[in-house]
Formats: sequence, structure tokens, C-alpha cells
Amino acid sequence: MENDTAASRLRPEYDQPGIPAATFLLFPTLSAEAAYNDNIYARSDIKTGDATLVLRPAINVRSQWSRNQFDVIARGEFDRYAKHAGENVETGAIGVDGRIDIDGQMTLSADAMLAGNIEPRGSTGDTLFGAKPVAYGQITANLKLDQAFDRTRLTLSGHLDRYRYVARELDGVPIDMSYRDFNYLEGKARVAQALSPGVAAYVDLELDNNTYSHLTPGTGQRDSTQYAALFGFAFGINRLLQGEAAVGYFHRDFRDNAYRAVSGLDYNVALAWSPTRLTTVNLTADKAFQRAPMLGVAGFEQQDFGVAVVHELLRNILLRPGATYSLSEYVGSPFHDRFASAQLGATWLLSQHWQVDANVTHRLGRFSDQALAARNFNQNRVSLALTYRF
Repeated sequence: MENDTAASRLRPEYDQPGIPAATFLLFPTLSAEAAYNDNIYARSDIKTGDATLVLRPAINVRSQWSRNQFDVIARGEFDRYAKHAGENVETGAIGVDGRIDIDGQMTLSADAMLAGNIEPRGSTGDTLFGAKPVAYGQITANLKLDQAFDRTRLTLSGHLDRYRYVARELDGVPIDMSYRDFNYLEGKARVAQALSPGVAAYVDLELDNNTYSHLTPGTGQRDSTQYAALFGFAFGINRLLQGEAAVGYFHRDFRDNAYRAVSGLDYNVALAWSPTRLTTVNLTADKAFQRAPMLGVAGFEQQDFGVAVVHELLRNILLRPGATYSLSEYVGSPFHDRFASAQLGATWLLSQHWQVDANVTHRLGRFSDQALAARNFNQNRVSLALTYRF
């Protein structure tokens, strides 16, 4: 796959040079963003706007070895509202990833990350109004073994997610959020066969296990197991088409007989199409099972669709329009949630050290449950960010 799309190509006169440190390069950045959101709670019953200042420090440490690889990544985000201090949040993450080149045909790679996140206002997981945004800690780990046999490639991988939710206080009453604590474990095997230069067919076999850490009496056992099989194609036809697309079947069983097993179509698409050297169109589509944000619900099937364009207007000015659509359908329930967004962004590379980003975003959310009608929302946000890249 040629690394020469509008977003990824090298621009030596504008790319961050990095700071040498032994056999590593350090890439520290500090970004300050000023923004205005006309509906900070993402609701229709109480619609209020506010300005925010967001600081985003980050550092990426990359090895410069001829073989193998080791990177360290750390980032933070501090949001401060002008009038609504209760919405102030701090999030961050630190992680490592590495790769061992065992020989010319086999590699072993791994990564791990520890993060503190929040559920964005207006999302399915944003279940507390009147309290600070729902917060959780997340541990993510991946392990992958890749082995090539002439024109065939075998990949074995494992993935772990561990979520732990932070208690909140609503009107002076403590709210225990531990019922949402969740563990996700996935194993995958892929066999890919080259059909021609730049095209391969593959089969994915997947098995995952979902468990909630705490069982609340009278609410049902929500743990489940899923297996899936997908058939697809991977593309690396120079710059024109890169990525992969697959379709298949999944089946999910729940520990509790109160929840009916679900099965059906599964799919995964991630393609980058570059009709010219100046424009890249990224298309994504995915279906996945997500943890439930409320008791008595086993979870929901989420389908996500997105298109994101990067256009090189000038060598140092990139335009970034895009749109997303998401549908969440609750297992064992007639209700569903729908979300959509449209965005126009621009990046101006002033030099190797300075970068300016501007964004205008419109979001909307619709909840089919009439009891949640107040959570239907339309939201507009404009922002301007200045980044210094050391």
C-alpha cells in the first residue's frame, strides 16, 4: 500500500521534525482550542450554549531502529466552560505499542493503553442529567502474530477492553455506576490469499466474550458470547484504492434465557479512495455489539457509517468535510437511537511547528422511546485551535 494520500503524504517543509533522544524521536505538541457550543447538554428541553477553552498536551515517542519498533504515547485534554463549571472535564491516556520482527516472514506486535474517558453529552451512554458527565476508566490491550507463507498470510490476534465507571452525585445523592463495569475479550484468526498485486481475499473467524463485573439482583444476567465469520477483500492498489471490505454472519447467545439469541448479517468496511493525488475519500461501515448503559437491557447492536474527505487545497491547506450516521438497536426491546453529524474542517500548516485547525460541526440525536423525548437534540459547534509542535 502506497502511503501517498492527501492526508498521509510527507510534507518535509511542514512536517513536525521531532526532538532526537538517543535512538528515539520525541514529538511533543500543545494545542489550545476556543469553541462555542449552542447546546452543551445535547437536549431539547433545556437548551443552553456556552464557550469553552480546551487544552490538549500530547507526546509521542518513536523508536528509530532498523528492526523492531517501540513507541510511547501520552495525551491529555482539559475542558473549561465559561459559565457552566459543572461541565468541566479532564480526560487523558497513556499507552505503548511495539513490534518484534522475528524474521522476514513473521512479526509479533502488541499495544496497551490506559485511559480516562467521558460519555459525550447526547450519546447513548449519557444517562445522567444534572450531574457531571459520566466518566469511566478504560484499559485496552492487543496482541497480534502475523505469519506470511509465500502468497498466503495468517494473522492471529487478541483484544481486551476493561471499563470501570466512576461514581457520580445527583442532587446530593451518590450514584453508584459500577453496574456498568464491563469486560470485553475477543479472539480473531484471519487467512488472506493474494489474488493479484494489490488485491487479496481473506476469511475472518471471530469469537468474543462480554461480561459485566457486577450482577444486580432482579435485573437479569447480561453476559453474552458471539461468534462470527466474514469473507472479504483487502486492497492496496497504489494510491487509488486502499483498505478492506467484508461481509458475513454473526450469532450471539446470552447467559440469561430471558434474552433471546440474536444473529444475522455482519459487515466491516474501511476504504480510502483517492481519485486524484489531491483528494482522498474515506468510507467506513461497521456493525458491532455494544455494552448496555442501563439495567435490564442486555446491550445494543450499533451500525456506524461514515464518509470523510481530505482535499489538499494548497500544499499546506487541507479541507476536511465529512458526515456520519449511527443506528443503535436495543436487544429485546423495540426502541432504537439514531445519531448523525456533518462537519466541515480545515487545517492550515503554517510551518514545521505551528498549525491552525478550524471546524464547524452539526450533530443530532433522536430517541424512539417517548419517555426520552427530552433527549432529542440538535447541536452546533464551532472551534478554532492553534497547535505548537515542538
